[in-house]
Amino acid sequence: MNQNFVEYVKSHIKEYLPMEYQNAVVSINEVTKSNDRLLTGLTILSPGERSAPTIYLEALAEQVEQGLPLDAAMKQIAQIQVENHNRVPLDISVLENYEAIRPMLAVQMCDPETNQEYLKGKPYTSCGDLAAYYRIQVAADEEGTASVAVTESMMQMWGITKEQLHKDAMQAAHARSPVCLYDMEEVMAESIFSVKPENLFNREEPLDIGFVPIYILTNQDKLNGASVSAQEGVLEKVAELLGTNYYVLPSSIHELLILPDNGSMQLSELEAMVREVNATQVAPEDRLSDKVQYYDRETKLLQRGQEKSVLGRLSDKKAQIQQADHTAPKQPHRSEVSL
Repeated sequence: MNQNFVEYVKSHIKEYLPMEYQNAVVSINEVTKSNDRLLTGLTILSPGERSAPTIYLEALAEQVEQGLPLDAAMKQIAQIQVENHNRVPLDISVLENYEAIRPMLAVQMCDPETNQEYLKGKPYTSCGDLAAYYRIQVAADEEGTASVAVTESMMQMWGITKEQLHKDAMQAAHARSPVCLYDMEEVMAESIFSVKPENLFNREEPLDIGFVPIYILTNQDKLNGASVSAQEGVLEKVAELLGTNYYVLPSSIHELLILPDNGSMQLSELEAMVREVNATQVAPEDRLSDKVQYYDRETKLLQRGQEKSVLGRLSDKKAQIQQADHTAPKQPHRSEVSL
């Protein structure tokens, strides 16, 4: 981050703001965001206000370095401040009332290994090798969402357990944006033919996966949709629909890719593909993880690696023996001896 740009913004931003901001307090803070990214945040707090939107300066600083006039950058910052000040409720007293914010709860997923600093002071629930943490969605419109992270001190203030927080957050998120499972080919065809893909999650009968398709697990809004995997029964329902174990690829925080296990896939190859896509095609703020996980429908466990559990292998062996016994030619009766 260009410190000269930061200092100029702090010193001159009021010149670009309406008169009511002239007595505001302008501050610059280093903020830890998801994936432990350290960003430079600008806050402009007017007299009497207890909170204000944070404007992150990295993107605009980069644009200035690439030739954007400084005056144009300052006008953009001022516009962002005014627009977000008007759309985001700044009275945080409502956050003290748990019943009031319960319908506003949201869930996001992250990799705890790459979010060690970010998760400090925040309650979260382990989901396989990933973690679900919680936010309060204070605004949502066509321009996007605005939210506040739930902290352990908030949870203590509300007098609730992490288990209740998780349950309530999942229910609120599902009520706003239900679980969706799409065939990837249908999603890709939607942009060409404008035909809405079928939500396969609502099906009762098993899916035909003879050609080993790729499925997308997300929510109706396709926003923070990877979090649906933390909802009770979702991964189990997907296994019932597929009729087999499957890999879970962390496409982004907004969606997961589901690959039925046909016995020929290599975990190392899948993880190499995920790492390449994350590094070249996924924005840092949308990156979920490089870890490919495996869902075993026998044990109902989501874990890293592709080796089946002992129960899973025994179940498969039993099925093979039963099938062989059913199809093999009948042999003359032989006496059985126990040793």
